Amino acid sequence: MVIKKIERSPTDEVFRRYARELIDSAEREILVIAGELGSYQFPDLKWAMRRACKRGVKIRIYASNPPQEVVNGLLAYGCEIYVGEEVKDHYLVVDSKSWVYSKPHRQVLGVREGEVHINELTKAKKVVALFDQLVSKAKEKKTRIKWDKDPLWAVLQNPPDWGVETDSTRLEELF
Repeated sequence: MVIKKIERSPTDEVFRRYARELIDSAEREILVIAGELGSYQFPDLKWAMRRACKRGVKIRIYASNPPQEVVNGLLAYGCEIYVGEEVKDHYLVVDSKSWVYSKPHRQVLGVREGEVHINELTKAKKVVALFDQLVSKAKEKKTRIKWDKDPLWAVLQNPPDWGVETDSTRLEELF
């Protein structure tokens, strides 16, 4: 059993490194208890989750207020997402044995602190039980992509007219 403290860093790089290493070590399952899924905005963590999905790791996420575009991206990769009430403490649990704890923080870079627990099965099982409890009370389970709420999809369906001709059928005439 190894416990490491996560100190503040300017771009949360210490937290991200530990989280990425745990995600990359996952063999069976990843559980996430979060608020807005703000960590998914970091490319390194997004890519780590995608790699885990491609390896066949089952990813289940409980969040209180995730943006629809993040939900759509995760659903597209086969993640299960549950939306429910807000939780104070956030966790990332890998294979029911190792986990990262993120202390409550503002949505600002450089203020995140927490702990990493490697091979700490007893406490990991408690976090898994918390996850199961939260999911059982989740108000809404996201089971399909809601494209109508995705900002990119909305723009693609009704592109703005910026007064620039984009028809390529007369390309040869123009040159």
